[in-house]
Amino acid sequence: MLELLRSIYERLTAGGSATEQAVQSGIWVAGINVGDRVLQLLKVIILARLLSPAAFGLLGIALLAIAALRQFSKLGFNEALIQHEDEDVDEYLNTAWIMKIARGGLIAAIAFLAAPYLAVFFGEPSAEPLIRVIGFSPLILGLQNPAVVYFQKNLNFHREFVYQVGGRFVDLIVAVVIAFVFRSVWALAMGIVAMNLVKFGLSYGIHEYRPNIEFNLAYGKEMFAFGKWMFISSILVFLYGQGDDAFVGWFFTASSLGFYQMAYRYSNAPATEVTHVISRVVFPTLSKLQDDVDRLREGFLRAVQISTTVAFPMAAGIAVVAPQFVLVVLGNQWRPVIPVMQVLAVWGGIRAFGANIGPVYKSTGRPDLEAKIQVFKVIIIALVIYPVAEIFGLIGVSAIIVGSSLLVLPVHLYYILSITEGRLAEVIEIIAYPLVGSVAMAVGVKAVDAYIILGISPLNFLLLIIWGVILYVATMFTLEYTFDCEFLQLYSVIKRGI
Repeated sequence: MLELLRSIYERLTAGGSATEQAVQSGIWVAGINVGDRVLQLLKVIILARLLSPAAFGLLGIALLAIAALRQFSKLGFNEALIQHEDEDVDEYLNTAWIMKIARGGLIAAIAFLAAPYLAVFFGEPSAEPLIRVIGFSPLILGLQNPAVVYFQKNLNFHREFVYQVGGRFVDLIVAVVIAFVFRSVWALAMGIVAMNLVKFGLSYGIHEYRPNIEFNLAYGKEMFAFGKWMFISSILVFLYGQGDDAFVGWFFTASSLGFYQMAYRYSNAPATEVTHVISRVVFPTLSKLQDDVDRLREGFLRAVQISTTVAFPMAAGIAVVAPQFVLVVLGNQWRPVIPVMQVLAVWGGIRAFGANIGPVYKSTGRPDLEAKIQVFKVIIIALVIYPVAEIFGLIGVSAIIVGSSLLVLPVHLYYILSITEGRLAEVIEIIAYPLVGSVAMAVGVKAVDAYIILGISPLNFLLLIIWGVILYVATMFTLEYTFDCEFLQLYSVIKRGI
């Protein structure tokens, strides 16, 4: 067994061409995401039975406050160093480290001082101590080894696997133990703090670089020249990506926020699973190809093909089996989540496609384009979210998020095709096949759920998932042999990479 594991490890760290490295990295990042989500799912399944939706809502308020502070102070240095043409960026790391520590300390201080006011804003006084404790997380992560940027820059995701999954495992253990003993929302908060402390320690344990207290103004300006657009983009991403959370927490109640965030977490599995794999691998890979337009276009189209082939059926499946999933996995107290999850599942599919767009902007030195388009998206949401929420509630908020993403998609496509010198017909052809396969699968699963499988049970939930996988694969094979949609070619690409 050890010999087999060693052989697998060597094959997945063997290197090779850019394509082979990308495939190997994709497998590692997929492992990171699967490990991370499985551990999170276990934590939620256990804690959803021990804690109330209001407890999750309280944590959501605290995390939202810290996320706002982090996004509104994002430096973009990691992205600047990943995009940098030089393989060795050691001379920049000390400056980046000092800036990250300063940023983390500032966030912790602001969180501590602003906690009472934020708790009053959300109408939840119990959130005050949570905000203060979780506010130290950015400082802990700011103190970690700045050389973790090499995990992505050099496609060394096997080290990233240890770093990310190790931290998440500690989060699970600490949260579950505290929840069993105290049945308190502090189980969720202390799990997060413990995870960040472990990641801090691992960052120094798995990379030999050691930072020094040294600041170079010229290096700081160079990194900020690229990072300023990441800073602007991060603010806009927060406004449309988590601004809805802030609105829900303010407009409705902590319990409503707990419902909304739970729906978002699982409905967006295609985005969080597939897009994290795609964007984290595609960005450093395309950065190495930024001067070769043909290879850049080929890499973008291949990434779109892989992400949509996997994510579209996931989104369709989540929308169809949401009632079974919520009642079987989370329990009857989470029933209001079902319709919200079904609407947000559509956004998960859109995000899975959109995850391929950002890496092209960043790898070619045009993060400004993404930021400018995001301004338009934020304006749309800000104009309509209040009246829609008043009329349609949480489902209306979810629909606004989906609709705004669809409206800006043509603009993104225009710029991406200009940068890569691609054709719209190529993109449409690539996404059409998995879209057809996903719709066919959703219709088939819904029919079986409505007319054959009766009742809610773990077995019925499992049968629907298996039936959905069979339907999708069968449909894609049919399209492959009828229209040559290159479904089997993806297997060949992955096989060559390994």
